[in-house]
Amino acid sequence: MLRVVEPNSVLLVILLFSGSIGALVLLVRHQAVVIRVGAGALALLFASVGGMAVVNDYYGYYQSWGQLNADFTGNYGQFTATAIGGRTDPQLTGKVVTLRFAGARSGIVRGGYVYLPPQYFQPAYRHTRFPVAELLHGTPSYAGSWLVHMRANLIADQLISKRLMGPMVLVMPQTYSRGNYSECLNSSHGQDATYLTTDIRHDVVSRFRVSRIPAEWGLIGESSGGYCAANLGLQYRTMFGSIAVMSGYFRPQDGPAAQVLGGNPAAEAANDPLLLARKLSSGVSPLPSFWLASGTANHGDIAGAEAFAAALHGVERTVLLREPGGEHNFYAFGAAFVRALPWTWTQVASPSLRVQFPIAGGVSGHTVRVPSGGRHLPGVLMPPTIAERGHRHESARTVPPTIVWPRVSIKSPKKPSSWEATTSPPR
Repeated sequence: MLRVVEPNSVLLVILLFSGSIGALVLLVRHQAVVIRVGAGALALLFASVGGMAVVNDYYGYYQSWGQLNADFTGNYGQFTATAIGGRTDPQLTGKVVTLRFAGARSGIVRGGYVYLPPQYFQPAYRHTRFPVAELLHGTPSYAGSWLVHMRANLIADQLISKRLMGPMVLVMPQTYSRGNYSECLNSSHGQDATYLTTDIRHDVVSRFRVSRIPAEWGLIGESSGGYCAANLGLQYRTMFGSIAVMSGYFRPQDGPAAQVLGGNPAAEAANDPLLLARKLSSGVSPLPSFWLASGTANHGDIAGAEAFAAALHGVERTVLLREPGGEHNFYAFGAAFVRALPWTWTQVASPSLRVQFPIAGGVSGHTVRVPSGGRHLPGVLMPPTIAERGHRHESARTVPPTIVWPRVSIKSPKKPSSWEATTSPPR
């Protein structure tokens, strides 16, 4: 019963509000003061928790009791190294390592996680330096949300096992300290952009067998992390091969970035991804590839994504996935993430690794609609197309223009939705 009534289930909301109504009935019908006080307290409690359950259901923040327990107790063992690293079959399961990332240049020290794919531990790949995707969470949030709420390690394991993407290291840093939101900016709050680009990379390269080639590093961000990914991708465009933005914003004044920058017009202009994209000229290189996803029900998200894609028109081809009716919540983030990971792999994997680990799919020039899985259904379907952009770092690879993914199931409890992929055409 507990597994059926998850924290984001409609049944839980109904039960809570039914309990509140029952307590109110008890309050009206009994004259005893003790019973009336107790009934009133229960009615208020059930109504309050029911309200929180409605909000949680809308945003899809806690989708299991394990997630809720982890945040309340601060024990993330089931999502991190203790549980995952203890598994004995490196052929199927990757490992998550908990780290403290020390920033020599920025002076910032924060925690985070690194996911190592199964192949990292296999003899056939002992000399391989793996590509990297750095995952940037939203505001407010924390690095562990990629494991607790987005299930990044489990999704990566499934995608790799089904050969929908190849082995890739995922780096999940904490993007701000305590409640001091920084939006990944170098500002009076700290040198966060330097920390998340130069310092994190130096730390990861020194500890793990990962690529040192800039084009083999990507950024994936959700919500405010999407702004971070777009901004860092253009500010430090020689350092990344791909940028994936999920429900992000593209102007400082559309999110917390403007407050971090103190309302300084010059600082805002220098950290305005939309403005920076509009200033790009055709043929500029190096330039990372861009992938955008947004739900159409959030007008700010979809308008920003469409404007950013339009700004890149004529500079490079940009993938934009639209989720009809999708909101700004974890259901949309999760469904997009399942698509962002394979796309990132096609952009940052080296030629030798692509040969060593061929992925499923064939070349096609068609764009089609593909439905994602429902929250109460066993899986989601993969996206149909992944487009090749125009310009890359000098060490970039040649990738087929589109890849069509076979219909397979990836376990993900997301609300029903459908996605439409479009690609901004070259001039």
